[in-house]
Amino acid sequence: MIYLRDEPPMILLGDGGAVALEIDWLEQSLEEAAFAAGYPDWPAADVARSVASHMLSQRAKKEFSFQDFTASVHEVLKGVGYSEICAHFLSGGLEVRYSLMDLAEDIPTGFELALFKKCADLCDRLLANGLVTRLRFDGLRPAIKHLLKRTHWGPGCVVLSDELVAFLRARLLKISSARPLAFSIR
Repeated sequence: MIYLRDEPPMILLGDGGAVALEIDWLEQSLEEAAFAAGYPDWPAADVARSVASHMLSQRAKKEFSFQDFTASVHEVLKGVGYSEICAHFLSGGLEVRYSLMDLAEDIPTGFELALFKKCADLCDRLLANGLVTRLRFDGLRPAIKHLLKRTHWGPGCVVLSDELVAFLRARLLKISSARPLAFSIR
């Protein structure tokens, strides 16, 4: 893996690969934790930037395990005097967002089933270690239009879209039958 200086830190998800730390997501997660701890108006954006800076200062590490990531967040929260928020940070589990368009980009015309295979493999990897409890797929319409080489949404798009949504629901329910999982497909 090539790791550039200005790239965001990567968080390892075990067999699920790695995801880049998104400041907006971290800010939202910190806001939720602060609200749960009783702080409705809290500088989550500033703390999120502090966490990212703290992780970037540890540049010797190119990737952080999920435990190292949460430890960094807890360290920053304790450092700014809000240690009571630590217990609420990601207490509901980790949310991962994934673009269906990213999966569909290199699939040639006529091979729509390849998207189903890529989605199945991704779900298996992301949910293998139990860290991910919320999964969000974005870009359904653009991905379907790209696969079918359509500029406008039509009946063929609706059929493939419905099939993909049904497939993802069944796959995710099968994988997560023993643990809670929230997922959305947009």
